[in-house]
This record gives sequence, structure tokens and C-alpha cells, in this order.
Amino acid sequence: MNRYEDLKDFLKKYKRVIVAFSGGIDSYFVLKAAVDSLGKENVLAVTGDSPSLKSAEKHQTNILASEIGAEHKIIFTEEMENPEYINNPTNRCFFCKDELFTKLEGVKNELKYDVILDGTNHDDLSDYRPGFRASRNHGITSPLVDLKFSKNEIRETAKELGLTIWNKPSSPCLSSRIPYGQKVTVEKLSMIEKAEEVLMQLGFNEFRVRHFEIQQNGNEEKLKLAKVDISLNEMKNVLNEDIFSEIHCKLNEIGYDFVTLDMGGLKSGSLNVNIKSSQTNN
Repeated sequence: MNRYEDLKDFLKKYKRVIVAFSGGIDSYFVLKAAVDSLGKENVLAVTGDSPSLKSAEKHQTNILASEIGAEHKIIFTEEMENPEYINNPTNRCFFCKDELFTKLEGVKNELKYDVILDGTNHDDLSDYRPGFRASRNHGITSPLVDLKFSKNEIRETAKELGLTIWNKPSSPCLSSRIPYGQKVTVEKLSMIEKAEEVLMQLGFNEFRVRHFEIQQNGNEEKLKLAKVDISLNEMKNVLNEDIFSEIHCKLNEIGYDFVTLDMGGLKSGSLNVNIKSSQTNN
């Protein structure tokens, strides 16, 4: 737990902090450390709400913040009003984070907080994360980067601390399920959320539903295809005939014309595979 003490010591340089709280383990870990080092009266957890956030995830942020006694505020972000976000370029994440941090800066200035913290960890720097550029532009502090916390180290320490979501799978925003270049719409995000709710209700833990649209020759209406990605550890369950049939039927009801399964299993960030590594976090 010495590393956790390092994190608390790092945070003691501040008096009052805002934590950009997504509901994932990284930002929850930072929130816990902030409460432990500064006292709950000096910490505010803020969650950005938009159509790309699952309703279940938003609900859980309230529960998690209350578990450690942190004050929690939900603000609505408006990235869906930005054409640069809707057009879904490879740096879409930048526009989302830029909107979030702009709103957080407003809260920080209004309520007289010292700094905004986020949960970016050291491992994230090796992935394609255009949102990290937005955090740097806005002067966001990333203590897990500064102290070089890896994801595994965060999970192990969170487990020792008794945090209930220490092993919670990563869950990027719903827009990440739409291939770059295909527009982000509220309708698509709603379909993805409903499809992933089906998988959750069936007991699956790590999964994504990727949303693709296929142009038909001579027909303006596009066919909708759901590509289901399931972790390899759970693949045998999805191949059960009854479960496979239920997924197919329920996703058809949601509006998908085709439902496919990626036999290679879930690969986080799979839609980034064609992005040049030279673009990483630039």
C-alpha cells in the first residue's frame, strides 16, 4: 500500500479538487484517494452525462460516490451538438473530452476548486488516446500518469482497499462502438445500449456490440449489422444454442438486420487498428 500513500501525498498539495468521474476503476481510485487525503468536504466528483453514456453507468456513479462519501454532481455535456464530433473522425474523442473539460472548468471556477483531476493511467499513454490531448490543453492533472500507476497496479491496490469495482471491465463510451467515418447519432447509440443490455441480462461480463451500416445497391436505406464481441473466457457460453438464438432474436427486435459474432473474441480498441501508431496521443 506504499504506492497508495504516495498517491495521497501527491494530492495533499491541493486544498479542494474536482475529480472527473466516469464510474470506471481508474477515476474511482483517484476519487477514493482524494477523499482519504483531503476529506470528503474538499472533493467533488463530477460525471458528464450525454447520449453516449449508458443509463446504467450513470446510475452506478451515484452509488459508487456515495459508498465513499464523496459529493457527486452530474452535468450534461453537448458534444452531440458539435458536427466535428458527430462526423466521427479518428480524433472524435478529443471533441468529447474538450467539451467535458470546458464544462468542468466552469464548475471549478464557479465553486472555487483548485484543480481538476482525471483517471488517466500510465498504460493509457501507449494507446491511441486523442482525449489526452484535450486534457493537456485544459491543464487537467492526471496523478496516475505522474506517479506511473499501471492498470494492474490500480486494480490490485483497489482490491486491497476493498473497492467494490476493483475488477470492473473497462467500458468506453457508446460512440466507440461506431466505426470512424460513420456518423454518431442518438438512434445508433440507443440501439447499441439496448443491445448491450441484452448481453448484460444474459450474464455476460466483458463484451461490446459494434454498430455497422451497409449500403444496399439501389436502396437508400442502409442495413444495420451488429458485431458482437465477447471475451474469449465467455465464448463457450455465447455458443450455447439457446443463448445464441436469444441474442439473435432480441437484437433483431432492436432493429439489427444482421447479428454476427467475432470469433476472435473481444479486443479493446479494435476499431483503432488501422490508425497509425504515430498518431498516439498527439
